[in-house]
Amino acid sequence: MSSESADVRSIDAIDRFRVALVEFIDAGRISVSEADSDLDRNVIWLERDRVPHWTRQIRKRQELVTRAKSDLYRKQTQSSAKDGRASVVDEKVALQRANRRLEEAQARLNATKTWLRRLEQERINFKSAMSGFSVAVDHDLPHAIGLLKRMTENLESYLALAPPDLQKLITPDDPVDADPSMRRTGTGDGRDTDQRNDPDASEESA
Repeated sequence: MSSESADVRSIDAIDRFRVALVEFIDAGRISVSEADSDLDRNVIWLERDRVPHWTRQIRKRQELVTRAKSDLYRKQTQSSAKDGRASVVDEKVALQRANRRLEEAQARLNATKTWLRRLEQERINFKSAMSGFSVAVDHDLPHAIGLLKRMTENLESYLALAPPDLQKLITPDDPVDADPSMRRTGTGDGRDTDQRNDPDASEESA
């Protein structure tokens, strides 16, 4: 068999392969769409929810720090005015706690912005990496499916043709006569041929 000829053994196998390609395209599109949506949702969540949240928390906790400082200063002032030594332990503890909570909010905001930048870059990388796959899923594979469909249709049309009548091909309806140029001339007794071949015999007969 020639290396360029197709060895098609089953049209059903071609159909099954075509169906598998259709399912692969659907699954591929869904997977890429879901991954892209997940990235978008996380970017939006960080950008529109977490960053504003921790920004608000920083403002609130700054107010708590300011209030704790005021409480400590007021307590210290009152103690000095009375020339006594009132305890300011609670105020100092409250100020330390307020400072820690403010630092926590600032760290959370910085971490959120860092992850937001990384995720945005990963989203760009993902879209770039998936561009070739998207072209294959949206263009190349559908084109291949169309070719496979036409192939099966052509094969089915070929198989539906009636087989030729070999007897008619081998035995013509009208037998061909022998070539007239090959026929023998004369009376059939051979004398004409002998006379042409023997000049003396021709003279005697004259």
